[in-house]
Amino acid sequence: MTKYDRKLQARAAAAKQAKKKNILSIVATVAVIACIAALLIGIPVMKNRKLFKEFFRINNKSVSVLEFNFHRTNLINNYAQYLQYFGMSSLDDIETTVYDEEKGTTWGDYFTECAANSIKENRALIADAKEKKVSLDVDAQYKTYMNQIKTQAEAAGMTSDAYLTSMYGAKESQLKSIIKDNLTAVLYSDYLTKTNAAPDEDAQAEYDANKDKYDSVDYRVLSFAPAIPEGAGGEEIEAVKNETKAKAQEMLDKVKAGEDFETLCATYAPEDKRADYADSETDLSLVTGETSSYASGPYSSWLFESARTAGDSTIYTDENSGVHYVLLFEKRYMEDTVLENIKQNLTYTTVTDYINKVSESYVISDPDDNLPTL
Repeated sequence: MTKYDRKLQARAAAAKQAKKKNILSIVATVAVIACIAALLIGIPVMKNRKLFKEFFRINNKSVSVLEFNFHRTNLINNYAQYLQYFGMSSLDDIETTVYDEEKGTTWGDYFTECAANSIKENRALIADAKEKKVSLDVDAQYKTYMNQIKTQAEAAGMTSDAYLTSMYGAKESQLKSIIKDNLTAVLYSDYLTKTNAAPDEDAQAEYDANKDKYDSVDYRVLSFAPAIPEGAGGEEIEAVKNETKAKAQEMLDKVKAGEDFETLCATYAPEDKRADYADSETDLSLVTGETSSYASGPYSSWLFESARTAGDSTIYTDENSGVHYVLLFEKRYMEDTVLENIKQNLTYTTVTDYINKVSESYVISDPDDNLPTL
C-alpha cells in the first residue's frame, strides 16, 4: 500500500472509532496509561483554585474543569495511533487541525464534545448500576489502576502525584473520586457486555445474510498504466493507451494459457520494478486477506461476484485513470475470527443502544459557553 492508501485506511479506521465513541469514551482509563510518554499527553496545568471551577452542567449538576480534563486527555491518548496520519503530533496541532470541513470544527472541538458526552454517559451508567443494584468491585480496580500509575511514574523517574499532575493537572487525592466514577462506568459497561452477549446463532445468521461483507479473498494483480510523454498530442496519447491495453491483453492471454502469473510479472511489470516481482520471497503480485470494506483497487466488485471461482482471470480497466489491471482470482474464504468479530459487533450494538437509552434523560447545559460546538 502507498502512503496515501495507508492514510485513507487510517481515516476510515478513525471514522469507525468515532462511531464507537459511547463505549470508547468510558473505557479510556487504564488502557491509555502506556501512551502517556507520547507527545499527545497532558493538559496545561491550571492553578488548583481553578481545577474545581464549573465547566458545564449535566441535569443541572456541576462538572468541574478537572473532571473534563481527565476525560478529554484520556480520549486524546486513546486516539494517538490515528492522529499521526493526519499530521498531528502535539496538542497545538489537535486544536488547529480541521476535523469537519463543513462545520469548520477542529479535532480539538471533537474531543471536547466527546469528553462532555463521556461524562454524561458515565453519570447515566453509574446511576443505572446503582438502581439495578449491580455489585462492582471498584476498590480492587482502583488499586490496580494506581499500581499501574505507580509503575509508569517510576519508569519516568517521577512520583505518582507528579505523574498524574503531568497528565491531568492534579494529584491522586484530587482525582480519586473522578477515577472511581470512571472505573464504575467501565465495570458496569463490562457487566452489560457480558450479560448481553450475542448468541452464536445470531452471528451465524448475520454472516449467512452478508457474506460479501465478511469474506476475504486472495488474488494476484499487475497494473498497466499508460506512460504518456510530456507534451504528447492526441494521436500519440491514443497510441500509448492502445499499446498499454495490448500488453495487458497479451499477459492475460498467457495467464489463461496456463503460464505462471508471478513469472509473467517479472516480464510485464515496469522495468524499475521487475527485479522486485522476480523475487519470489516478496511475491508482489499476491494480495491476501482482502475484504470488500478495505479493497485496495477499483476492481472489488469483480473479486466478490458470487460466481467467482479459483483460476478466474480478467482485465479490469479503470476508466478514470486509464489503468488496466490483469487479475487472477485465487480463493474466497471466511477468516477464523469472523464469527467472533460479528458477535462482538452485535453485542456492541445492543450495549450502545442501551447506553443511549439510559442517557436520554441526561441533558448537558453550558451556562458559560465552554462547549460552543456541542
